[in-house]
Amino acid sequence: MIGQLDREGFGIWAQRRARTLFHRKLEAVAMAVARTDADVIAFQEIEGAHVLDALRGTLADGRYLPAVAGVTDSRGIACGLLSRFPISGVETHGAGELAFPVFAEGDPRPFGSRIQSKRGVLEVTVTLPDQSSLALMVVHMKSPRPVARVDAGGESTGESGHYAAAEGAARATVLRLAEALYLRSRVDARLMRDPHAQLAVLGDFNDSPEAAVVRSVAGDLADMPRGRHADLELTASLERGILHHCVKAVPPGQRHTILYRGVGQQVDHILVSRALWRRFRGARVLNENLRDGTGEGREDVESDHAAVVATFS
Repeated sequence: MIGQLDREGFGIWAQRRARTLFHRKLEAVAMAVARTDADVIAFQEIEGAHVLDALRGTLADGRYLPAVAGVTDSRGIACGLLSRFPISGVETHGAGELAFPVFAEGDPRPFGSRIQSKRGVLEVTVTLPDQSSLALMVVHMKSPRPVARVDAGGESTGESGHYAAAEGAARATVLRLAEALYLRSRVDARLMRDPHAQLAVLGDFNDSPEAAVVRSVAGDLADMPRGRHADLELTASLERGILHHCVKAVPPGQRHTILYRGVGQQVDHILVSRALWRRFRGARVLNENLRDGTGEGREDVESDHAAVVATFS
């Protein structure tokens, strides 16, 4: 069973507020983890592995192994993972400068070195009870929050108004698409090495299943060859590269993982390779007690994101 939880700054409480509030937050997250009963759980917005190890110490389960975490961003938050299964490999990559496509060969690189991934991809491999390997790529993509234009010194130009906001949203989308393209390149590399790899890509994509960001990662954009003269080898290769949406097994009205201004949206995803999809048995979104993300935080609530759980045989 695989779980996905965005924990909203989990751990920063220990530094910025009284430790009693941190422990209250810890208890709330522990309750959410216990509800998932997941064997492997991916986290976003944690302060580091030490916070997950503190969480592990509060769980009655006692079967989770020491936590792993990726690189922290400028806010001090990272992606992390807890597993009941032995961890055989950990790698963080993609943090730093990212490329963006050109329209024609020889075109100058758009945006220069402006596109930066703050957290990259946390890639963890675990050994399952049947001795097969499961690879997990944990991500936390750029939020839709508009990105302001800056001057030569890196300071915001302070522009306001509808057009400035639209420009800022476009910059945020470019950043998120660049992260998605890099992530898709890692998926392709993994499946090229092993077409039968059991792979899960999961996390807070900050976008809906229909958005180009998520479709790029899932492999929904490539046209499949059709007709009698179709290249069967190419078709098979494209089909092997598709990642399947676990949350689509949940009834449409129950898929939302956040509430924003009273409207439910699904921005947290678990995407799996064909080999892992064959073992898929069902999914849940634990969104019964979601609070609106536009409200102020509460220490007794574990997050403004719902946990997503996928079950496999």
